[in-house]
Amino acid sequence: METDTTVLDTQKKYGSRALVLAIGAGLLFLALGQKEVCRGLVLGGVFSAVNFALMGQALRFRLSDNRKAATGRSLLSLLLRYALLAIPLVLAVRSDRFNFPATAAGLLMVQLVIMIEHGSRLIFNAVKH
Repeated sequence: METDTTVLDTQKKYGSRALVLAIGAGLLFLALGQKEVCRGLVLGGVFSAVNFALMGQALRFRLSDNRKAATGRSLLSLLLRYALLAIPLVLAVRSDRFNFPATAAGLLMVQLVIMIEHGSRLIFNAVKH
């Protein structure tokens, strides 16, 4: 297991994999004639990757000497990220061009990629032993 990876390395790894998964799944639905689902998955996937990147950047706010200031900055960061995640959901609700469930699923792409990676590690490590 890698122990010397930085936050930026982790962001790049999971963010890029989430985008590849969102685009790949979107292309599959596009081939099946489901344009709205394709758009929703890709839109949600992009915002998921951006949210994950912002979360990593906000980590340094929690490492401040002043606990009260660090708490305030962390809360502001959280509220801004929630507002960012609301953008694709509002777009999906207001526009017929995006499928709402697909957009919501796209917003969970980074989490899905992390679960797939850790689940596959568990399975393959169990098979090796």
